[in-house]
Amino acid sequence: MGIDRFRRGMMPSASTPGSGAGQNGGQPSVQDDAAGPRPGAGGQPVPARLSGLPPPIRLLLVLLALLFCWYAVLGGILGGIHANSGLRPSGQQLPTGGSVSIGMAAALLQNQVEERSFTPNDPIFYPTGLARRTPAFQSAIIETVGAAVVAINSQGDAPALREATHQLGTPVDQWWLRPGWPPAGLPAEHHYRTARRALELHNAAIASAPRVPATQRLAPASREALGALLDRIEAEAERGDLVIKAQGGERPAVRLAAARGTAHAAAMLLRGIREDNALAVRQSGRAARWGAALDALDTAAALDPLLSGRDDLIVMGYQLLIASQALRDILGEQA
Repeated sequence: MGIDRFRRGMMPSASTPGSGAGQNGGQPSVQDDAAGPRPGAGGQPVPARLSGLPPPIRLLLVLLALLFCWYAVLGGILGGIHANSGLRPSGQQLPTGGSVSIGMAAALLQNQVEERSFTPNDPIFYPTGLARRTPAFQSAIIETVGAAVVAINSQGDAPALREATHQLGTPVDQWWLRPGWPPAGLPAEHHYRTARRALELHNAAIASAPRVPATQRLAPASREALGALLDRIEAEAERGDLVIKAQGGERPAVRLAAARGTAHAAAMLLRGIREDNALAVRQSGRAARWGAALDALDTAAALDPLLSGRDDLIVMGYQLLIASQALRDILGEQA
């Protein structure tokens, strides 16, 4: 009897059907593992974990996700730097017999203000309100175009060109609301669209006027525009040099974006001036210097490193130096 009770105590107890312990000698079965983590095992899915957080923490996480989508995703779509060296004026901007440089100025305004989202005056709550590189790039283009148009206008008194000059003097950061009086008004992009239309009217007037015979010297307006571009390029190089020396107070990435904008606008306007003065360029013996300036400016405008630093500003400064020296040679000035 004692032996029988001993044997019965050593035998495995009967298990219910489907019990993993009875079928595998007390070890968890594969079916148990495949069924997923049991309560309290620490393997809850993410929604279950979030539901266990306090409501203020959950609200904070949702707000952070929305801010990321608003500024990083949507802001990245609306922003971005685009320097298209193949940009050409439309037929309305460059009628037959018109000025290529005037048409190019209008095309640059349309490309950056109307075809793309204009960001320099975006308030903080806009998707691009935290962007710094794109506003710097677009601001530099507007200011370079404005400097060239002011220089061209100094050699004449055409009403449409004078209007374009006035509109381009609008600060790039002017929004609907502003400090001072009046407290509300039209934003900067409205003024730049008006400037673009004025440039088109001016070019239409040039095209309808009697043709001026080509000369072997640069037109006075073109020479003034070249001088304005030279000033912009050299000033940009100086600002970059201050950042390189840690005296400028700007991030290298922002300064590089502004330099790219200046280089892009200067290159496109320089192409227009060269076409307007094709005979003078051929007869001057300095056609290669025009090419050198354009190559340097195109290289500078295309400089787009993944992470911008002072080394990139050094490369940018070198290209701007090449362009400025070439322009000085074209203008017959001494460095």
